[in-house]
Amino acid sequence: MSEHPTLVQLETFTNRPLSPDAFRQTARHLLAGCASCSALLRPHFRHLLSALSAESARVGGTVSNERLDHLSAAFRSYRSYIRREETRRKRVTVLLARGGGQEALVGRPEAPLRDLGTLRALLDRSWAVRHENPGEMKRLARLAVEVAGRLHPHWHDERDAADWQARAWGELGNALRAADDLDEAAGAFSAAFTFFHQGNQEARLKARLHDLYASYLGTRRKFDLAFAALDVVHAAYLELGDSHLAGKALATKAMYLHYSGQPEAAVVVNQRAMSLLDRTRDAELLFFSLHNHVRFLVACGQLDEARRALAQHLGDLQRLKGRIYQLRLRWIQAQISAGLGEWQTAEEGLRSVREELEREGMGFHTALASLELALVWMRQGRYEETERMVLEVCDVFLALRVQREAFGAIMILKEAFERRMATLGLLEEVISLLGRWQMSSDEGAVQQGE
Repeated sequence: MSEHPTLVQLETFTNRPLSPDAFRQTARHLLAGCASCSALLRPHFRHLLSALSAESARVGGTVSNERLDHLSAAFRSYRSYIRREETRRKRVTVLLARGGGQEALVGRPEAPLRDLGTLRALLDRSWAVRHENPGEMKRLARLAVEVAGRLHPHWHDERDAADWQARAWGELGNALRAADDLDEAAGAFSAAFTFFHQGNQEARLKARLHDLYASYLGTRRKFDLAFAALDVVHAAYLELGDSHLAGKALATKAMYLHYSGQPEAAVVVNQRAMSLLDRTRDAELLFFSLHNHVRFLVACGQLDEARRALAQHLGDLQRLKGRIYQLRLRWIQAQISAGLGEWQTAEEGLRSVREELEREGMGFHTALASLELALVWMRQGRYEETERMVLEVCDVFLALRVQREAFGAIMILKEAFERRMATLGLLEEVISLLGRWQMSSDEGAVQQGE
C-alpha cells in the first residue's frame, strides 16, 4: 500500500473485522513505518502495533501472510477483551457508587482486582469524590495502584502495564496531596514518573502527570517549579490540540501567581486562560476563572475595574447553580465595596456571608470573613468591636491548626490586639497572608477532569 489508508479504513481496521486481504494490506502499511497512521492507532491499539513491531523484528523484515493472519486473530481477541473490560468498568462503577470501597469489590466475579475495567472504575471514582470525600479518594487510589500492578501480562505488555501504573501512582500522589500527606505524596509522584519512563511515554499521560505534580509543587509553595511544570502542561496540550486543558493549566498558573504575591501577572495569565477555555465543557472551571479574574483585580487594588468586570460577567456567574458558588460571588462583591469605602454595604455583605459560611461548616472561610468584617470596623475607627472580633477569630484560627507560617502571623496579631498595639496595616497584612495560604478549595475547583 503506497498511499495512506483513509480515516474510514483505519476506523474499520480498529473497530470491525476485516477480510484477511484488507487486514494484511493495512498491517503491511503500518509495518513499513508509517508514523502518522501509527499515531492514529496507538492511543487505543498499542497491543497490535507492539505485536506487529515485534514480529517484524523477529523475522528481520517481511512478515508472512500466515503470521499476519495469526496476528489478525490475536487482534480480534484483544478487541473482545477491551469490550469486556468496558462492560466491567460500568458494572464496577455502579458498585463503587453504592459505597464500600475495596470491601464492595472483594469476592465479586464482576470486579476481579487485576483487570483493566476494575482499574479504570477505581480511577474514575477516586477522581469523582475528590471534593466530597478526600479520604475515600485516597483509599480508592491506593486500591487502583494495587490493581495496576496486577494487570494480566497476556493483555498488557511491560510498557502498557507501566503506563497504567504511572497513571495510578500519579492519581494516588494527587489524592495524598489533597489529604495533606505531602511527604508520602512525594514518593507516589516519584513512582509515577519512574513507571512513566518505563512505559510508552505518551504525550497525554506526561501532561496529566505534570499537571498533578504541579498542584503538589504549588501546595508545597515551590512556585517556580510549579510554573515550569504548568508551562510544560500548557505546551503539551496545545500540541495535542486540546486548547481547553491548555487553558486549565494557565488558570492554575494564574492562581499560583496570585498566591506567590504577583496579582498583576495573575490577571494577564488568567485572561489568556479564559480565552482558551470551552465553556460548554466545564462550567465550574469557567466560574472560578471568571471569579479569580475579579479577585486578582481586587488584589491589585483595581477596584473600579474589578466592579466593571464583575458586572460584565455577572450573568455567567449567576447561572452556575450551587449555594457555595453564589456565596463566593457575594463575598467578592462585599470585598469590592469594602475596598471602595462603601462601609454599610460592605458590612451588610460580610455579615451575611459570614453567617452562611458558618452554616455551611466552612470554619476557615468563616474566620477569614470575620477578619475582613473586623477590618471594615477598624477603618471606621470602631476599635473595641474590632478587638473583640479579632481576639475571638484568632482563637478559631489556632484551633483550626492553620499552616505554620500563618500560625505565626495569627499569634502576632493576637498579641498585638491584646496589648492594644495593633495597627490597620498589620490587620490588612494578616488577612492578605491568610487569603494566599488558603489554597485547597480553590485548587480543587481548578482541578477538573479531562
